[in-house]
Amino acid sequence: MVLVILFYQSIHTINKSRERFISKLDKEFVESKKSLETAKNDISDDFDESLEIPSREELERKRKYQPIGIVEPEPIVEKTQSDTQEHISSSYTTRMTSFWGNDGYGTNECTGSGKCSWDFGVNDKGWYTYQGKLVVATATTYLAKQGWKVNTGVHLYKYYEELVLTIDGVEYDAIILDSCGSSMKTDRIDLFVSNGSSARDTMINVRRK
Repeated sequence: MVLVILFYQSIHTINKSRERFISKLDKEFVESKKSLETAKNDISDDFDESLEIPSREELERKRKYQPIGIVEPEPIVEKTQSDTQEHISSSYTTRMTSFWGNDGYGTNECTGSGKCSWDFGVNDKGWYTYQGKLVVATATTYLAKQGWKVNTGVHLYKYYEELVLTIDGVEYDAIILDSCGSSMKTDRIDLFVSNGSSARDTMINVRRK
């Protein structure tokens, strides 16, 4: 009989604890709900109903006509020394020297352009000609691109560019078929001749054709 009484008392105690626990949960739920309602009301008070939320179509239309990026300005390309040298005066006075095969400076029968002595004619002065023009070597853009230093005031030319040389008062058409390393420093014109006895070392006038 005592055991039965104790059993029912235990059941009663458990039920009371359960009721208190459920009551506590209900109270916390109600308080949380009130907090949420208060926060919602605060947000509603701050919300400006006059602000219209754009539709998807409006957003898409605005996106379509917005610039997709900043257009970068054209890069400023600084002129290299070789670029500026090419545009120095077209008529000037300079020294003309000569070179020939086996002249002691490593000269052979072929030029930087790929043309060789057997591709050339020889005039009555013993100077090589190509298509009737004197064959010369100068300071060239080719050497400049290879890293050769170009002194200030030096005229740079390209292969097959044509000049008019005034030698001893006589004008000769000339064509640039070779490069001259010394010309990169001294701006001279080097004439390709058939032998040492035909060499000249004199001052001449030069102009672009």
